[in-house]
This record gives sequence, C-alpha cells and structure tokens, in this order.
Amino acid sequence: MSINICSFDTLSSVLLDQPLVNQTDHADCATRVTSRADRSTQVSFWKNETLMLPAKGTHFGFVWQGKAQLKQATQPLTFPLLAGMYFSTTGATTVGGHNTTGIVISQKTHSGQFLIGGPIESTGRFPYIDGGTTSLLVAPMAVGDPCLHALYMPPNVDQTMHAHPSDRIGIIIRGSGQCCDHEICHDLTPGNLFYISSDHQHRFVTDSQGLDLVVFHPDSDMGFSGRSHPMLSRTLVDGIRATELPQIQTSP
Repeated sequence: MSINICSFDTLSSVLLDQPLVNQTDHADCATRVTSRADRSTQVSFWKNETLMLPAKGTHFGFVWQGKAQLKQATQPLTFPLLAGMYFSTTGATTVGGHNTTGIVISQKTHSGQFLIGGPIESTGRFPYIDGGTTSLLVAPMAVGDPCLHALYMPPNVDQTMHAHPSDRIGIIIRGSGQCCDHEICHDLTPGNLFYISSDHQHRFVTDSQGLDLVVFHPDSDMGFSGRSHPMLSRTLVDGIRATELPQIQTSP
C-alpha cells in the first residue's frame, strides 16, 4: 500500500502491475504503480504527442495543458479539447497533439459511453469532508461502474486521515499542498500525477491556495440498475411506480 507522486516529465504509459517509485527516490520517477488483482486498469499520459488508445475498454481522460484533439477510429469527427476539459471514450481512439499534455485512465473491462465535458468548474457541487467539495464529472452508468470526479479543498486545511476501498489515480490541477500518510508527506503542485492504493491511510494538507484535483475511481457503490433507474421509477401506472410492477417490466 502506498502513495506515489510523479510529473509529466518522468512518466510513460503503464499497466498497473509493479510499484511506482516516488520521484524523490528515483530519477525517472519509475513508470509503474501498485498492482490491481484484475490487471484491467492502464494509465497513459501524453505530452506534445498523439496517444493511441486501445480498442478494448473505456478511456477516461483529462486535458492538463494546451488544446488537444480527440478522434474515435469509427467516427469521422475530430473533437477539440481545451485545457480543463475531460472525456470518456470507448474503443480505438487518438488523443493529444502538439503543445498539450493530459492523462488517460483506461478500464479495459468496462463498457462505457462517449462523453466530453468541461472545462471543469471552480468549485464542487456537493459537500465532501473538512470543508471540501466535489463534482461528478463522468458518472457511473450502473452501480459498481468506474467514475471520474473533481475534488476541491479550501486553503489551510489539514484533512481528516482516511482511506478508500479501491485505488485512486489523478492529477493536481490548481493550488498546492501535501498528501501525507503516517510516515511521510509528499509535496503537491499543479501537474503532479498521484496514485493512492486501496485502504492506504492518507490525508491532504493545503496551504493558502487550496488544492483542486481530478480523481479516477475504478468502482462505485452508487448508481442505477436494471430495476432502479429514472425512466422506470418516474413512470406511473394508475399512480403506481413501474418499479413496483414487475409484470410490465422488460426482462434484462
């Protein structure tokens, strides 16, 4: 279990199968993060180049700097992406370009949807902890699906020590501070990429600028299911919700 911080200058595309060495410990910041049992998550980075994403799975991305271009292999359109924009795309896709940098997290076993959004807002829409707020950028389509969040922490906060039941991967987009566990504090500045392994106790500490992040979650415990979604629950038959009428529901 670990916390790892790196910059775009020292990273390349990786499969999550070996430890990532912190940049203060190793010159090249290494290129790998702690393993996931299903080996289904791949982290990729582009810097002044075009990244070719594989045909299998769903790719969640964020443009850190510059103006990128995104194109799905099966579609004729090319989409411009400004700094601060995010996306979800499926299948073989190219993203990147000159004078632009960004991060992509690919979930090879997930079947998601195509979505472009942003630039991200300056504050979150939902309360979090210790004065922080959060927004859901790419929502889970169903319970258990991966999702992409923005997290906003106010200035001069020493966050409550906590952990997550799954890995966290993301990028610092504004402000500065530290990410600490029980042994060490890692400095954070805009453009730093971070990885926090599941169940690892940590906290964020902010300075006078606060700290904003974009974070990928490989799973979720909220969302819709085949028997619980707005189209079904907001359909009434003689005043009775369709969720309570299994005899008329379409078989999954």
